[in-house]
Parts: sequence; structure tokens; C-alpha cells
Amino acid sequence: MHPPNQASQLWQNQFPEGQTAEWVTLEYSSPVPSIDDWIGVFSPANFSASTCPEENRRVFPPLLCSAPIKYQYATYSNPHNEVTGKGFLKLQLINQRSDFSFALFSGGLSNPKLVAVSNKIAFANPYAPVYPRLALGKTWNEMTVTWTSGYGISDAEPFVQWGPKGEDHTHSSAVTLTFTRDSLCGAPASTVGWRDPGYIHTSYLKDLWPNRMHVISSLVLVVLYDYKIGNKLYNDTYIWSGNYQFRAPPFPGQKSLQRVVIFGDMGKEEVDGSNEYNNFQHGSINTTQQLIRDLENIDMVLHIGDICYANGYLSQWDQLHQLCLT
Repeated sequence: MHPPNQASQLWQNQFPEGQTAEWVTLEYSSPVPSIDDWIGVFSPANFSASTCPEENRRVFPPLLCSAPIKYQYATYSNPHNEVTGKGFLKLQLINQRSDFSFALFSGGLSNPKLVAVSNKIAFANPYAPVYPRLALGKTWNEMTVTWTSGYGISDAEPFVQWGPKGEDHTHSSAVTLTFTRDSLCGAPASTVGWRDPGYIHTSYLKDLWPNRMHVISSLVLVVLYDYKIGNKLYNDTYIWSGNYQFRAPPFPGQKSLQRVVIFGDMGKEEVDGSNEYNNFQHGSINTTQQLIRDLENIDMVLHIGDICYANGYLSQWDQLHQLCLT
């Protein structure tokens, strides 16, 4: 990390194209270390280290005018930081449509003082389509796919390429929505917790075959649908996600075994052990990891509400979507 007055020396690194998450190792040192030193992760990389007043009871320390997307104490990896002043952290970053920087603070969360700022780093394409979310559509034979990107309707055409596995695929267009700071009802969402949500795309995959089966050498197999999300730029360049798949639901009333997991109030947690605002949903990693391990034995997941507990810190919605893909 560089002292704050050397910010002009920052340079840019890039993660490989197509990745939605990457682990980084951050090395730090402090000339006057203390037990309450901490490191904040900021995105966008240019941030304000000034403090802003606590506007209501939902605004929590550190009271910086640019809320970090997460933070960690220096003692997390070096219990003797107040003696050595040196250490490293392993952190996971996810593609959130902007670049990243790291900052070392003294003074704890209640009185943060900027000590040093890192280089900027970024994904190869921060605007790439990421974090597809499936949901049943308005009719029994329809599936919706929702995802996030940095491309608005003036930049690209969003769509899904999909079809039965091993057969011809088709394209389905998507609608695009977003919201602004003015759409939100107050702090911290409209102030220190605000972060550009990008663009939210939704496509409707229709006329699915119910529990479609395929027979190979007397072995009956359920047909999977392949899909991937994309954005077609107006220069005819295609920006693709990875490949995903799903099974079509059964016809209503059809005799079939459907294995459904139902729960609520999951929240989210950082897989690298970092802290975040409203940091009380530690069991969410156990929940998502168990779901992923049992995925072959689950037909549908129903989350009944209170899904993220972002409570006004918007960066946590992207982090929730990545947690469900981990």
C-alpha cells in the first residue's frame, strides 16, 4: 500500500476475462501500528475517507462517506500487528461492475484515520453479465432468468441462449431495468450505502416440456436445459457468461416426486471471513454450501423472505448472488 499522498502512483491490474470471483493476497504495513488497525475494500476504487454523520439508527460504523464493501482487522491474520505492523490478508473479490482498491486505517471503526491506499485492480470486463437467478414464470411451462450487467439498453441487447441439452438452441430477448439513488427512501441506502446497481435483465423461457425424458439404451434420463446469458453490443460483439442448466417443472397435477427445500431469513456472509455492515448472518454460508452439495437431490428452493439483510448497503446484493453460485 502507498501513503495517501502518493495516490498518483496507483496502477491498474486486471483479473482474467470471464471470471466472476477471484482471490487476492493483500500485503500491508503500518509505520505506527496498533491493535485496532483495519483494512477496507472499496469499489469503485476512488473513495472518500472523510467521515459523515450518523443519519439514523441504520447507519453503522465505520462512518465513512464512502462505505467499504467489506473490511477486516489487521489482527485477523497477524495477532501481533501492534508490534510488527506487517501482515497479509487473503480476500475474495467478485465482479461488481467497477474497480477495487484497499485502504489501511488506524483508529478503529469509531475514529478511522487513513494510513495507506493500495493499487487499483479490476476484472477484465467489469460490465460482463453475471449472477443468473432462476425462478418459475407466470405459467407452469415458463422459466425466468434474471441477471445483472453493466450494459444498459443504449449499450447492448440482453438475451439468453438456451435449449434442451444436446439439441438446437434459441435466443430469448430480455427486458432491462435499473433504479437510482432517488428511488430509495433514505439513509444509508441513498447516502453512504449507495452503490450503482448496474442493470437488471430478465428473460422468459417459454414452452418448456414438463419433466421431459430421454431414453438411452433403456435408461430413462431427465432432459436438462442448457442456457447462458449474454449481451450483444451494437458493434456486433457478444459478451457471454459461463454455461448453466436447469430442469423443467412438471405439469400441474402430474404424479411426480418433487423435492423442495423451504426456508427464510438466510442473509449472507463473506467467504473470506471479512466483516460487513449488519454482520450477523454467519450461518448463511453453511446453508448455501449444503444446498450446493445436495443440488442433484433438490428440484426447487423456496426462500420465503428477508433474503439478504443488506439494510441499505447495496453492494451486499451482488455478494449474495455470488454466494449462491459458490
